[in-house]
Amino acid sequence: MSKYLWCEDSGSGYLFWRTLCGYLYPDVMVETKGNNSRLRAAVGQVKNDGNEYYILMDDAADNPDVIRETNALRKNAEGKSNVSLILVHSFEFALLSFRFLEQWVFAEQDELRDQRQELLRASALFVKLIISGGTAEELSGFKELFPNLEIENTEKFAAKLLFAITRNTGFETDKGTLGACFTVDCCDWSERQENDICGLDNNRISAEKKAELLVAHSVLKGAFEKAGLR
Repeated sequence: MSKYLWCEDSGSGYLFWRTLCGYLYPDVMVETKGNNSRLRAAVGQVKNDGNEYYILMDDAADNPDVIRETNALRKNAEGKSNVSLILVHSFEFALLSFRFLEQWVFAEQDELRDQRQELLRASALFVKLIISGGTAEELSGFKELFPNLEIENTEKFAAKLLFAITRNTGFETDKGTLGACFTVDCCDWSERQENDICGLDNNRISAEKKAELLVAHSVLKGAFEKAGLR
């Protein structure tokens, strides 16, 4: 029997899932299908072949395209005992929900931390709003609190917010690049400069430990456990 984790992410998202599984679930093979439609189609073709399939799909409730694909994916997975769905708002949101994100990215006395207080406050409120299943009215109220932040939909906003918080650090993450400091031992960041000091500088940890903590202290813990991935 083989175990697979399929996702629609490419770039930084795919690297994130592959890295996590490499450390925490080494018997699970991570594959990307490239986009939501191909992922949905692949799930539709799954047979009772003795393998297990964990399906990662974005679950941003205010994006009509995502909602449509998620509903179709659910239908394709119905009645298949070897298919488990892992629905996460987005990989960027998973990182924003990580309890120690601020403490990892910024040293205690860090000018960037001071300069990004509004972003950090927005992130805390945003994560709380999404986890609680915030209504359209609550999302509208959130937008009014932060008029300087452009919010087209929550999926794009999560990506934009994560980049803004991590920019110019070893954790800098956008759609194409996952911050090396999320995936390497402290401190094996090849581009580190002498004045690059993060919150882990005095408490360096291994990449494997980072993976454990990222799951244990974010929305991923519940999502993985619900799918039977432990």
